[in-house]
Amino acid sequence: MTAPPPLPRWFLLLPLLAALVWWPVDPFWKSDDWLALHYAQHLSRALADFTGPQYGATDVWWFYRPLITLSFWADQCLGGPSPFVSHLGNVLAHAANALLVALLWRRFLPDGRAFASGLLWACMPGHQASIVWAVGRVDSHTAVWCFATLLLVLRRVERRGPAWPMLVAFAGALCSKELAWIVPLVAVALVALRAEGALAARLRTAGRTTAPLWVLLALHFGWRWFVLGRIVGGYDAMQFDPGTMAAGLARTAADLLVPMRWSGGGTAAAWLAALPVLAALVLALRAPQRLVAVPLFVVACAPMATFLASADNVHNLRYWYLPTAALVGLLAAPGRVVTALVLTSWAWPLWQIRADVVRADRESRAIDAVLQQLADGGAAAPLFVAGLPRTNATGTSLQFHFGIDRVLQPPFRSRGTALFALRPIVDGPGVFRLEPDVAPPLGSAWRIADRALAPIAPPPPLPELTLDGDIGADGVVDLSRPRLTAAVDGSRPLVLRARGERPAWFRLTLFTATGYLCCLVPDHGPADAAFGTIDLAAFFLGRPLPSGEWAVRPTTYALGDAFVMRGLEVPTTIDLSPAFPVLLETGAITGDRFVATRRTRRPVTFAFDRDYPRWVRQTLGLER
Repeated sequence: MTAPPPLPRWFLLLPLLAALVWWPVDPFWKSDDWLALHYAQHLSRALADFTGPQYGATDVWWFYRPLITLSFWADQCLGGPSPFVSHLGNVLAHAANALLVALLWRRFLPDGRAFASGLLWACMPGHQASIVWAVGRVDSHTAVWCFATLLLVLRRVERRGPAWPMLVAFAGALCSKELAWIVPLVAVALVALRAEGALAARLRTAGRTTAPLWVLLALHFGWRWFVLGRIVGGYDAMQFDPGTMAAGLARTAADLLVPMRWSGGGTAAAWLAALPVLAALVLALRAPQRLVAVPLFVVACAPMATFLASADNVHNLRYWYLPTAALVGLLAAPGRVVTALVLTSWAWPLWQIRADVVRADRESRAIDAVLQQLADGGAAAPLFVAGLPRTNATGTSLQFHFGIDRVLQPPFRSRGTALFALRPIVDGPGVFRLEPDVAPPLGSAWRIADRALAPIAPPPPLPELTLDGDIGADGVVDLSRPRLTAAVDGSRPLVLRARGERPAWFRLTLFTATGYLCCLVPDHGPADAAFGTIDLAAFFLGRPLPSGEWAVRPTTYALGDAFVMRGLEVPTTIDLSPAFPVLLETGAITGDRFVATRRTRRPVTFAFDRDYPRWVRQTLGLER
């Protein structure tokens, strides 16, 4: 294998062009950004992620990404909690990646077409969330290490170089995201394609060259088992359905290559934009060896395979940031005319997406400013705020989607103030909701209107609902793992009673940072009881009959199987506190409305612990 000729200087235009296309314009924080910056404000936490899960998460996901956490700490050292600094870091990483993609394709294409592949990759609209969302760096930063590893592997074969540079780069990738696991396999393929001789000889060369990567990957798996207690990371209870994933892969590829499909251009424009892409793929058939890029793309998608089931979510396009490097060579290979047509078909979606994100960030900044003013003005805490947008109207940019309880905490504010999003934890048809004028019996409630905050007037007065049973004098209900276990096995029942009333229904609304779980609970008490009862074991698990049917179904927060038991796994893991305010009401269901007759006036708190998700899995038989 011979090394390519010296690099033309004009290749250095690629990172400059990539940075120009994605330069931060009035950026602001989104969703998980608040969580990441809040956690990484202390170096001790950033370093702790080298020996534990990302953000110190106790359950639900098992990510190992210490370099990502460390990068957020470094951002704050450079510019404090500055959105511009964090987003500039992403842009610079993307600029480096554009050059690396071109350098990799330079091993398989002429210089001009390799440059074009890097330019196409730099301008791909589907990359937006990996660049303009600070937490999207888990893809853009990881890709730097992955592409560098692949390039160093090839250089090692071309120049008989040492192994340590590629090992250092691969270690950086493994400490950034689980996506790095596919690097050794992709490296084998690239070396085999570049090596000379028969296939067997090529594979032997690839095996010898990449052997140190496989050893390091095995050591990494051992380390993950040691610090995380498992090898496979990612979200808990991931599902694999081959048919759904295959359909999702096809849709994802189409959305990446023809962004007009989802950027608002319309059906006719999408079909027109697809023509140059289809032309490039047809012309690639003249050189069938180039089609190896397709299986390489599929292999690179493997670590994110479960996300293919949600291919309709445009935010998930960021997961294919690195794999798309395999496709741009197919688009650039036919020559400058096809490349120009593809870039032209991407120009409007790229402009539209960038404009949408800037508008969304400016709106989020304005909302944050009024939240800060509200907290500084001494409004009663905790603050319950309705109208915090999860995404912009087009769905192309996240806003106040997650991490709400960090928005008014350091480093974004010198003194912390508790904040809850006054909205359902998930949105959609069939989700149970509070009426607009109903708010928790503590703190203060507000509504965002035209980027300003207005107080929510107290609801019409109702007779007080007085509770007794397993509730402390301070209104706290102990729902720690030992207490829940005792309630489920019957050794120590866990109940709440409505003193002096026997209602047909309770409405229980549990407030987490991201949103509330509003649910209707039937009276669980015996038929001859003089008071209403909520049996919390039945609340979570239901009460089955010997026939297998339900005497009492597990409680849901929406129509269908949206069980409260499962809905609390993420909040008990990631909210600043696993103790949640609860509003309890009694009343009746009239048509499709709940009509309250009594309401608690003093605060009630359901106090879970961080072991709650594990209790759920063990109780449901999903884990021993």
